[in-house]
Amino acid sequence: MPDIFVSLPGENKKDNLNSGGQNEVKKPNPLKQFLSAYLFMPDDVRFETQAPGESIILLLRRHWITNFVWVGTGILLIIIPVILFPAIAIAGIIPPNFPGSIFNLIILVWYLLTFSYILVNFLLWYFTVSIVTNERIVDIDFINILNKKFAATRIEKVEDVTTRRGGFVRVLFNYGDVIIQTAAKEHMFIFGDVPHPEKVVKIVNELMGKEEGAIVR
Repeated sequence: MPDIFVSLPGENKKDNLNSGGQNEVKKPNPLKQFLSAYLFMPDDVRFETQAPGESIILLLRRHWITNFVWVGTGILLIIIPVILFPAIAIAGIIPPNFPGSIFNLIILVWYLLTFSYILVNFLLWYFTVSIVTNERIVDIDFINILNKKFAATRIEKVEDVTTRRGGFVRVLFNYGDVIIQTAAKEHMFIFGDVPHPEKVVKIVNELMGKEEGAIVR
């Protein structure tokens, strides 16, 4: 997995755009920032093609609720051996002379595959990001652990920004798709299942100069 984010000590970009620097900015919780799907002007974060003087306004991942399937599957895979294997032994399905070393090997392989499944899915969620900077729209999609798609366009090439949100779960947890139409080679950017889609649309419109007012969280 190639590096996307690297630490950049000493920068606090919030002072540039947040109420003229008059409001005190609280230091974010590092763990919360690490796992967040919606980061507004994150501290000490860079991405691999970030230009000098380019500031990250938004860093977005898919809403955490979209991880429910693989997280639930991972938990189930962890629990299955604890319940199933003793039940098989009690039922006498395994012969009494069955080598214990092979049985232990099966359990070891099972858990190695389970934790590999969990780790890969977490990395794909963590590194698949949509980024809004003061200069560009950047979309980084990891197809698998080794392959990614990178697309970017200048803010001035953005023509229209809309949001698409439907369904009870999306409304309940306040997430949806943000669709960005551009005049660039990449005609459309889709930020899929991101939190607070209306806020994202508002911020992009403000960067485009279509709305007035301070950029809000």
